[in-house]
Amino acid sequence: MNFDVISEYFEKISKTNSRLEMTEILKKLFLETSKEEIQDLIYFCQGTLGPKHKTKEINIGQATLISLVSEYLSIPQEEIKKEFYTLGDIGLVIEKHHSKRKQSTLFYKPLLFREVFETFQKIAETTGTGSTEKKQQLFKFVLFNSSPASAKYLVRFPISFRLGFGDSTIIDALASLSTIEAEEQKIAKEAITEKYQLVSDLGLIGKIIKEKGIKGIDSLKIMPFIPIKSQLCERAESLKDIHERLKVIAVDTKIDGFRQQIHKKGNEIKIFSRQEEDITKMFPEIVEAVKRIQHDFIIDCESIAYDPIKKKYHTFQITITRKRKYDIGEKSKELPLHLKVFDCLYLDGKDIYYLPFRERRKFVEKYFNHAPFVAPTKILITSKLEDLENFFNTAIKDGFEGIIAKDLEASYKAGSRGYSWIKFKKSYKGSESLDTIDAVIVGAFFGQGKRTDKGIGALLVALYDKEEDRYFTLAKIGTGLTDATLLDLAEKLESIKLETRPKNLVTNISPDFYVYPEIVVEINYDEITKSPIHTASFDPETKQGLALRFPRLVKVRTDKSSHDTTSQRELEKLFRMQEK
Repeated sequence: MNFDVISEYFEKISKTNSRLEMTEILKKLFLETSKEEIQDLIYFCQGTLGPKHKTKEINIGQATLISLVSEYLSIPQEEIKKEFYTLGDIGLVIEKHHSKRKQSTLFYKPLLFREVFETFQKIAETTGTGSTEKKQQLFKFVLFNSSPASAKYLVRFPISFRLGFGDSTIIDALASLSTIEAEEQKIAKEAITEKYQLVSDLGLIGKIIKEKGIKGIDSLKIMPFIPIKSQLCERAESLKDIHERLKVIAVDTKIDGFRQQIHKKGNEIKIFSRQEEDITKMFPEIVEAVKRIQHDFIIDCESIAYDPIKKKYHTFQITITRKRKYDIGEKSKELPLHLKVFDCLYLDGKDIYYLPFRERRKFVEKYFNHAPFVAPTKILITSKLEDLENFFNTAIKDGFEGIIAKDLEASYKAGSRGYSWIKFKKSYKGSESLDTIDAVIVGAFFGQGKRTDKGIGALLVALYDKEEDRYFTLAKIGTGLTDATLLDLAEKLESIKLETRPKNLVTNISPDFYVYPEIVVEINYDEITKSPIHTASFDPETKQGLALRFPRLVKVRTDKSSHDTTSQRELEKLFRMQEK
């Protein structure tokens, strides 16, 4: 397919805020796309060159891109740089000046999507001596052969490719490919979502649907080295609430470390983050530890830094420093990790995620008990509330976050949140919030007074709604931001600054500047209140949403993506729990 055609569809999408219209436009694009190209096109729409666990970064930096655009438009770099910072979008700089371009178009030829995608893949794979120059030459090939519409999207891809829709909209478009009936589309969407939870590769799913129809994905199942989306927890109002819901309970410790999914087949081992990134190279001691286990498996687990001198586990803030690309060997000696295994989803060629938890737990205890470096989480099976309370208090005393109560008869619910796993944290019993909330930064306010020189003084944060594929504002945070945090965030937000409000952000507040929803923060607060200003959990009858009273930043959650925020439904539940 000609890349200009794809760019025209992207342009149509950019001109609407309606998700239904976006879905219909995307559907038409997918219908026009061949079965040989749809897989890579879906990756491209996601802003990647493959599924998250396989894709490589293009690694063309902002400065290099400004230099290339300067050469392309025959405009001085300083002018391009100034306009880029003003507009917040290198694509808009191209759009503004493309008609003035002086380069000869004598050898211009229309670009095919296949050429663009494969060139970007070559750029991502280019490393070593002279790689910077090679990357630039490859990128110039697609840029200098592009039309005005195509150039706008090509230059965005390396640093800020955002089309204004997420995976949910892509799933809706795929569901509508084979039918026009609303009920059938709903069933198709559920089927696609279920398979996407087990096989985190939307491009592969799209290819199968294009070739075989919706029934084709029935054969998809979990496979080693393709991450499964993590099961999530519901919140409990109290330990008594857990006891009443589950009766006989498997009580597990809740660890505040790295959520990891480890795959092993033969001698090959891969470690995936909860965002499906391949982080194997960051944790050599874990690779060595699990290599000794003579079985093929997929396990859900948590790694946490251990202090052998004080004989206690470190906090999340210390554990997170182990996530790095450099000096890994030294850091692994300084902060050794212990692996706490709490579930097994696949063993020696067999799917076991659908088995009851009591059966899966037997496999965990039998095959993954190699203390101290690899061990099952501590667990108690009980029907007594008193045992539940004692286990919780012991977990807190030992330095853990709290507990997770599990339904012994439930299967593993990939990517889902439900009452088969229920969390209860120490903060629930405190005098402040019932629980911390994870939200994503969507805007910032300039610093005033003592914060003038810090660049920013407050943050606008929002919650992501999976069904609506939109963000809804929750709070303006100015407390808990140290000078060091402000300076660090100001630098990070500068690189994701937007000229206008993101199309999928619902807000009544205009910050000094908007940013692409990317950085997740954990927030404490005094109370959840009704708000006529904020849009999270908005009630059309009362014309009020919910907001946080006296919100305070706890930490930046580098282990979470912008789609991993607290949900609106969870916010409403916390509000009801608070009232009780």
